[in-house]
Amino acid sequence: MKKIFLVGLAMSSTIAFQACQSADKKSSTMKDSVIGDTTMVNGVHVLGSESTSTGLDDEGGTFLKKASIGGLMEIEAAKIALANAKSADVKSFAEQMLTDHTKANKELKELALKKKVITPDGLPAEEQIHLDAMKKMTGPDFDKHYIDMMVTDHEQTVKLFEQGKQNKDAELKAWATSTLAIIETHTKKAKELALKFK
Repeated sequence: MKKIFLVGLAMSSTIAFQACQSADKKSSTMKDSVIGDTTMVNGVHVLGSESTSTGLDDEGGTFLKKASIGGLMEIEAAKIALANAKSADVKSFAEQMLTDHTKANKELKELALKKKVITPDGLPAEEQIHLDAMKKMTGPDFDKHYIDMMVTDHEQTVKLFEQGKQNKDAELKAWATSTLAIIETHTKKAKELALKFK
């Protein structure tokens, strides 16, 4: 009887010991998976432990997201203008938009990645519907619509970048300031072209 009791005790101790080891392994695995967890930020994996802090306040993150959508819109609209515009001046302006906004959006993506802010890779449905409608326009009607759109969009973008200039993050502030100077040049040129299509 004593032997049976000792065997039972030994077996239960062994089972308890294995259970503890298993729990430790599970705990260790869970810790590793949390530390090794990755998040996609602008198409690139970022360690989970790093993605907890963006380094930007909410205003900075919102600014980058809005600027990204605005930049994408300018790029896509410029591509349509190069295909559908009649005026050589409008085509030239669209070419400048494509060059400058492609460069600005590349810089924005790099900054957003560094600050761990996820920016959109596509346009909201409403903006896409507008672009699809523009694809059906040609000639002088298109030219006027595109330039009027550029005036309105750039005036709004100037206001957005004025806010970006005030952000406390030094890198965001510097990028917003340098990009704003280019956007102001675009705005001036768009307004000059708009006078031709009144």
